[in-house]
Amino acid sequence: MNGATVKEAALKDVSPSPPWRRTLHSALLELALTALMLFVVATTVRWLLGTIDPASGGWWNTPEGRLLAVAPLSGYTVTAVMLSPWGRLTGGHINPAITLAMWRYGRTPGRDVAPYIAGQLIGSLLGVAAGRLVWGPVFASPAVDCAVIRSAPGWSWASVALIETATMFVIVIVAVAGIAVSSRRLGPFTPWVVGTVIAVQIIAFGTLSGGIANPAREFGPALLSGHPSLLPVYLLAPLLGALGATVVVNRVHARKQRRRRFSLYE
Repeated sequence: MNGATVKEAALKDVSPSPPWRRTLHSALLELALTALMLFVVATTVRWLLGTIDPASGGWWNTPEGRLLAVAPLSGYTVTAVMLSPWGRLTGGHINPAITLAMWRYGRTPGRDVAPYIAGQLIGSLLGVAAGRLVWGPVFASPAVDCAVIRSAPGWSWASVALIETATMFVIVIVAVAGIAVSSRRLGPFTPWVVGTVIAVQIIAFGTLSGGIANPAREFGPALLSGHPSLLPVYLLAPLLGALGATVVVNRVHARKQRRRRFSLYE
């Protein structure tokens, strides 16, 4: 083998993998991360919300009291996922609405959007199925019900959709656009801000609309519990909120760029 042939072989060895292979790898990581998140969240619901005993009295034995523990555990589980090695590779979206927002901001290639979302939804199913396997029949009992989200009695589809849309709008504006995209200096704090915002909105809306703003969080629980009546709202409202936020942010960014160009000619 001559020198030229050796050089060509070396170049082939270090050549980047095809885009479809990178996309598939990232989508599978998103699947695994989402499954892990759902298993942790489902386990949290099983051991906290699933063990409420109103007869014992006290604030701790109320849904509102237990949410004070559920909220940070759920929120900072997302933070841990984003900070993990796999999360750093994919961005740790684990939420179709975030994937959509990052695509609109030019941070996620368009070819990755559908595989990412498919991976997240499949991961949701697998994470809840793992919870059912590990925790047994109690996981499907009325107290836990596969960790499905339920809105408060009397809440209409429109009310739930409004809260879920507004929540994701705020998350994308504050955490994603305001920190992750707009500021390199503050970017490393994004996982902590995202986790904190999720925890706050669970405390604020957990007993009302469910306070999830993540289609993947409800997809698996709704299907495996047999209660999919509000699933379309939980799937679509966060996506609309994310798209609305990106429209606002992109327009503001475009105006700033125009002002900078005009200032150069003054």
